[in-house]
Amino acid sequence: MKADLTRLTYQQENHYRSVRMQQGRVQLDADWNEQQDILNHRIEGETVDTLGHAAGPLAKPGFTLTAFGKNVLIGAGRYYVEGIVCENAAQVSMTTQPDFPAAASPIVPPGAFSIDLPPAGAPRPANIIVYDGAGAPQDPPDGVYIAYLELWQRHLTVLEQPLMREVALGGPDTATREKTLWQVKLLRAGEPGEALTCLSDVADWNTLTAPPTGQLAARAEPGSPPKDPCLLSPDAGYRRLENQLYRVEIHDDGSQTSLRYKWSRNNGFLASKVVRWLGSPIADECEVDSIGRDATLAIVARCWLEFFDDNHELLGLSGTLVRVLKTAGNVVTLDLASATGSLDQALFLQNPRVRVWEDWGDMTLAAPGAAGGWVELEDGVEIKFTSGSYRMGDYWTIPARTASADIEWPREPSGQSAFIGPQGVLRAFARLAMLSAAGGTWSVLSDCRSLFPALSELTNLVYVGGDGQEIMPDFLDPANNLLPSPLEVGVFNGQYPVAGAALRFTASDGFFPGGGKVEIATTAATGIAAIGWTLDANVLDQRVTVELLEAGQTAPGKFASVHFSARLLVAAQVAYDASKCADLAAAGVSNVQDAIDVLCTRTHGGGCCVTVGKEGSFPTLDVALRTLLEQEKSDICICLLPGEHHLGESGIDQQAPGLKLLIHGAGRASRLMFDGQELNFLGMQALTLRDFDLINTGVPSGLRVEGTAQVQLHNLHIGGMSEPGQSLVRLSDAGNIDMRDCRLSTFQKSSVEIFGLVLAEIPLLRPLERSLQLSGGELFRPITADVVGELVNYDEAQRRELIKTYELFVRKHSSDGVVTTNALRALSELAETVSTRMGGMAQALDNLRTGLMLNTPGFALMLGGTPALASLSDNQINGRLSVYGESSGGDINEDGRINALRGRVQTGAFRIRDGRCALRIRNNEMREMRLGDEWLRQSVEGNTNESYGTLIAEGNTMVGYQTQMLAFDLALCHNVLHPYQDVGTVFATQAKYLGNFAHNDFRIFNVGNVAEKFGNGALNIV
Repeated sequence: MKADLTRLTYQQENHYRSVRMQQGRVQLDADWNEQQDILNHRIEGETVDTLGHAAGPLAKPGFTLTAFGKNVLIGAGRYYVEGIVCENAAQVSMTTQPDFPAAASPIVPPGAFSIDLPPAGAPRPANIIVYDGAGAPQDPPDGVYIAYLELWQRHLTVLEQPLMREVALGGPDTATREKTLWQVKLLRAGEPGEALTCLSDVADWNTLTAPPTGQLAARAEPGSPPKDPCLLSPDAGYRRLENQLYRVEIHDDGSQTSLRYKWSRNNGFLASKVVRWLGSPIADECEVDSIGRDATLAIVARCWLEFFDDNHELLGLSGTLVRVLKTAGNVVTLDLASATGSLDQALFLQNPRVRVWEDWGDMTLAAPGAAGGWVELEDGVEIKFTSGSYRMGDYWTIPARTASADIEWPREPSGQSAFIGPQGVLRAFARLAMLSAAGGTWSVLSDCRSLFPALSELTNLVYVGGDGQEIMPDFLDPANNLLPSPLEVGVFNGQYPVAGAALRFTASDGFFPGGGKVEIATTAATGIAAIGWTLDANVLDQRVTVELLEAGQTAPGKFASVHFSARLLVAAQVAYDASKCADLAAAGVSNVQDAIDVLCTRTHGGGCCVTVGKEGSFPTLDVALRTLLEQEKSDICICLLPGEHHLGESGIDQQAPGLKLLIHGAGRASRLMFDGQELNFLGMQALTLRDFDLINTGVPSGLRVEGTAQVQLHNLHIGGMSEPGQSLVRLSDAGNIDMRDCRLSTFQKSSVEIFGLVLAEIPLLRPLERSLQLSGGELFRPITADVVGELVNYDEAQRRELIKTYELFVRKHSSDGVVTTNALRALSELAETVSTRMGGMAQALDNLRTGLMLNTPGFALMLGGTPALASLSDNQINGRLSVYGESSGGDINEDGRINALRGRVQTGAFRIRDGRCALRIRNNEMREMRLGDEWLRQSVEGNTNESYGTLIAEGNTMVGYQTQMLAFDLALCHNVLHPYQDVGTVFATQAKYLGNFAHNDFRIFNVGNVAEKFGNGALNIV
């Protein structure tokens, strides 16, 4: 700054925090100014560390550039560059910037550091232009431009701002000011269409923004010995009698002429306004407002005046130097021949002024270590420039003091004067945008500004978890479509969680815990909010938007929103390749759902299921089977649609060699009812029945499968009446049998009488009567909720009456043989449920019904012949299991055949043959197992019949007694035995009893071998 200063004392490397004033001491301008420099360094350094080298506030970003035809608008607001704030009070165009010469072009010439003065007399242009060599305006060259912000500190005195004077005190000159001056300029960076970005490396930009590299050193050295004895001795160094602050400033940077510098012994502060220009009327005379304050600090002969105006200062240009010949009052006579440039008044119209310099000269550059290169300013003060780049206006100040006869200048450790860079003018640059010019019209390519939020506005919404989930929809119960994981978002201020923040969740489909599509949630102490989301079963892709609320309302543009998506896993979205199925390809099937729908409507066999039922391909099963066989189908799949199905009067009595038949239903939703008709499948290649109920409501009949190579019965519930010699299910002469997950429920006619007896003597059980009806198949269906509810809702008196009548019934019939242990045990369980008001009433009633049916056990399953492999697993067989044919006898020894067979085996008269076939009985709940009557008769009479090679009974629960088992090798493992008498008799050449459970001293009679046994509890194997 060109002010009347003693010196500039701030040195960053001292790391001073403040200046402390002492009482009774001299106050100097240097102390005051150093305190301000300390504060500026602190503020600007902290701002750079916080915001970076260039940044603007996000809420109100300044210096937004907007293309406006052949001009560019500069938006209002603030922007920080190198920690210094730039403020634009209102939107302006690039040609009407407040601190930019009116007629100047804002485009910096290639390779230049500054912009030239506009031609003399040029008006303010309406658009962005450049001047050609003749000074004529024209459109800028097409290309890509960097629009940038340049700022520096302009020093202002009363010559620039008269209002600084206090007129009440007579208008004395007091303090000066520094103003942050900003200008938006343009630098051509590339050709039209060149792919340049805000981060592109541009050579001209690097040259423009690079700090100067030239340095200066100063010293006070003795000159020639003085001739006048009144002068100081030669060893005094600095020899003037006044303290001075020398200023050395770059006048020309070498871009137009040679490198030049100028110097002043009083910091160049002496300046004055020009009130009359040269040639008015004398060519070499001008008049200034003030010649100076005294004879020393004044414009005097042989000094140099620099003519300049505001345009020169605003463009960072030096003025024209001219030597003073003489002064008379305020009139100055000049040596016009010494002028270094033009003195055309038209170039100095904006507040013309002059500044006093002692001299100027061409710069001689030398290496720092070279002996020569020193130039004397005056009286022992010498300077030396190094090679490097310099800019117009770069300056150094050199305090000279008479008391020390020296100057104040940094020194190297060797004691030599140090070379330092310029103290100013310090300029800062920041890219604002990339622009494109085409035919003089401008467009914005990209915004280069960095924007920051206020510290109080850092709160934001972030995703935590729950996005992208997929579920299989439940079309029957929409409440089951809840996503397995909640939607989670967080609210944080920086790294700290924000508790109690309100968030609005909005779903496109489905619903939240509150039942609606919109719900407000608040964050916990962790800053996280979580909410469950139940999807709509009919919409494939669904979304949720989460917004952070402020005072209960959204703040558009302030907070980010978070989006969640979820998807249903449905067959319609799974691709199906129909290239190997010509008919599906012809139907245009491309997904699994369409393929299933097409297959479900098929009305032919050939491996595709046809449907039977009200809306199916055929009305009844017998019609479907007969029709398909008439069509000579050999692979048939039939689906029983949900509902009740009935057979025609003739039933099914089908013999079809080579047929492979699959009949399936929809679980217990499909019920095949028949009223005593035949249901025979004979001589087939393969038969599979699965997933339906098979109920006989008429005279004893059932399912008969004979001479079929492969038999599979899966997940069937088969119920009906049976009689000796006619089991409910009869499987004969099969190659392989696989029966699993089935329930067989059968009873003999005598059990109907027990139903009536119980209901007659325990009247409060009459609600169960309709669930004991054989007609309509109610006996084999789940007990209805109204029946269960009626018994559950009995009051206390009714419960006591039910218990009382039960106890009377038990005392009456416990030993008369009319009611067996099965029924009594089931009644006891029901009584306990009623008396203790326990849950499970439905199960207790079902167990009672089963117990009553089994009062006289029916004939559930018959296995005839010896299949290669028969597997019975995970079944509930409520009735007798007969092997080697039908078993119709009652008591195990009623005709003496078992004892006779036992004797023949023990004497060796009967040898059990290894039939190379196997029977596996695993994890079943079953009653009794008997040997077939005819097989037993022939064996006793001396015939050697085929028998199972191995029989393994493992993990079963066996509640009956008088069981008969016979095989070459036989094993009973891990069974639970609950008989009421002896378990029964086992015939084998080798038998193993391992880990069976028995809690009473029951017996198994082991015949034909020495048993291997271990860990069988109380079971007695004899």
